[in-house]
Amino acid sequence: MAHKKMKGRLLGKGCSVKKSLKQARRECQVKEKGKKLKKAQPGEEAETPKAESKGTAAAASEGPKLTKKEQKAKAMMEKQHRALYSDKERILLVGEGNFSFARALCRHLGSGAGVYATCFDDEATLAKKYTDAEECRKEVEDKYGGTTLMGVDATRLHSVKEFKGAFHKIIWNFPHIGSGETDLDKSAEEHRLLLAKFFKSAAKCLNKESRGSAIHVALKTGEPYKSWKVVQMARGAAPLDLGNALPFATGAWEGYAHRRTIGFKTALSKDDSQELAKGANIYVFVRRPEEADDA
Repeated sequence: MAHKKMKGRLLGKGCSVKKSLKQARRECQVKEKGKKLKKAQPGEEAETPKAESKGTAAAASEGPKLTKKEQKAKAMMEKQHRALYSDKERILLVGEGNFSFARALCRHLGSGAGVYATCFDDEATLAKKYTDAEECRKEVEDKYGGTTLMGVDATRLHSVKEFKGAFHKIIWNFPHIGSGETDLDKSAEEHRLLLAKFFKSAAKCLNKESRGSAIHVALKTGEPYKSWKVVQMARGAAPLDLGNALPFATGAWEGYAHRRTIGFKTALSKDDSQELAKGANIYVFVRRPEEADDA
C-alpha cells in the first residue's frame, strides 16, 4: 500500500499528500533499479538510467568541446600549414625521427615522388629508438614512391652532391641535439651553433631558380627554445630572411606523432603529439635577394 511506503516521512511545508505519493513512487522505482544493479552478475551488463549513461559516454568520448569560433580558427591554421607544400615541389626533410611526418606529408600530397626524408641515425639505431619507423618508411616508399635516407647529417647537407641546389623546401621539425645537457646556458649555445651550421649548409641546397624556395624550422614556443634565437642564427649564417611564422598545426597531418631525439621512452615520452600541446611555430626563411638582383 502506498501509505505504508510513506511511513516515517514528514511532509514539507506546502506539500500535498498527492504530491508526496508521487515522490514515494519515484523513490521506490529508484530503489528497484538499484536492486537490479546489485543483482547483475559479473560479465553481465547492469541496467543504468539512459540519461546518465548517455551523458557519461558523451563526456568520455568527446572531451572538451570547441566553440564554433575555435573550430574555425583551428581549421584555418591547419589549412595554412598544409598550404606550405605542393606535390609539384622537391622537398627535403631532415632530422626525421620515426618518419611519421614524412608519411603524413605524402598522404596530404597524394604522392611522395618529390619527397626526400632523411634522419641522422643509422638503420640499427633508428629501429631501436623508434619501433614505428619501419612502418612509416615502408608506406612512404612503397605506397607513395618517396625516398627515405639514413645517416644524413643536417649540418652537412651540401656535402651530398645530389642535394646542392636541388630543393624548393627544406624542413627540419623540432631540431634537438639530444645530449641531455642540464646547463641551460650551455645547451642554448650548443643549439644556436647547431642551427647556424644547418642554415649555412641548407641554403646551398635550395633551388635558386625558384622564388618560392624556403627553409622551414619548427620549434616549441617559450623557453628554452626562445634562447636559441633561430631568426638571428639564420640571418647570420646564410643569406636568409624570415618570410613568415605561423602555428604548427598537428591536426593538419594525419598520423603524425612527435618524437624526442632520444627515442620513445614510456617514462618520458607521450603518445601522438601531446608534447606540442603548449604550442609550436614554423619559421619560414626565404633567400635574401642577391646583390646582383638589386643592381
